[in-house]
Amino acid sequence: MKFIIKVSGAILLVFSIINASAQAKLTINEVMVNNQSSYVDQYGNRSAWIEIYNNSGTSSNLAGWYLSNDRNEPKKYLIAKGDKNTVIGPRQFLVFWADGNGTRGTFYTNFTLKSGVENSVWLSDANGKIKDSLIIPESASLPDLSYGRKVDGGLETGVLNYPTPNINNLPVNQDAANIKFKKNDPFGIGMTITAVMVVFSALILLFIAFKLSGKLFIRLGRKKHKDSLANKGETAAKSSSSDKDGEMSGEIVAAIASVIYQLQNSSHDIENTILTIEKRVSNYSPWSSKIYGLRQIPQVRNK
Repeated sequence: MKFIIKVSGAILLVFSIINASAQAKLTINEVMVNNQSSYVDQYGNRSAWIEIYNNSGTSSNLAGWYLSNDRNEPKKYLIAKGDKNTVIGPRQFLVFWADGNGTRGTFYTNFTLKSGVENSVWLSDANGKIKDSLIIPESASLPDLSYGRKVDGGLETGVLNYPTPNINNLPVNQDAANIKFKKNDPFGIGMTITAVMVVFSALILLFIAFKLSGKLFIRLGRKKHKDSLANKGETAAKSSSSDKDGEMSGEIVAAIASVIYQLQNSSHDIENTILTIEKRVSNYSPWSSKIYGLRQIPQVRNK
């Protein structure tokens, strides 16, 4: 029986340790005291802000917890209940605005942070027990400087290279470049000009490409036409030279012409329609026509 009790106690201890390690660990991850040209709230205002980070693999709800800028008064600002946006997912962030106007919404505290002095931020659970804190030195209250943990949820703190509300404090190079660009161009004017230049540059490149390709096709067409004419000229020259090589002599031409002339005069399809009547002189005797059959007319001899 004692053995069973000991085993049960050990199992409960293990489960309690596992449950404690699985519970969300909420930390004050980053704070900006003097916000001049950085993060803007939903009202278009810039004020001090506080970033809370959930450094665990489970979600946690901040409803009923407290934020304060005074250790002696940890329950200065009560995070309202009933707002689903107070739930922080695993490895996620939540930003509160320390503008001193707690009536604007769940994420607007009733206290502010002052520049030129040392500031502190305290996070307490629903029982008022302090869970985390961050001391911001006076040097970190210069305009647009943020102070926080070098690695999200880590122990080492200091002035961060770039303000990173709602994103990792140690971003990859691409994120850091985006943050720097956003800091230098808060209104997006540079981004707009860059986009317009990229579009116009692409159009100019397309125009040049089509222009050059058009000229190339025209040249190729002209060359093809010239080659065709040259081939025709060569063919005509070869034909002319072959005619010259096979030219007949004058004797042959004369003989052929003579034969053609004789053929035309000796045989023809259309007879001559001109009739020629010749007068015939002869001795005529009405008594006998046999005279015309004689070869020689009889002659009378004198005795």
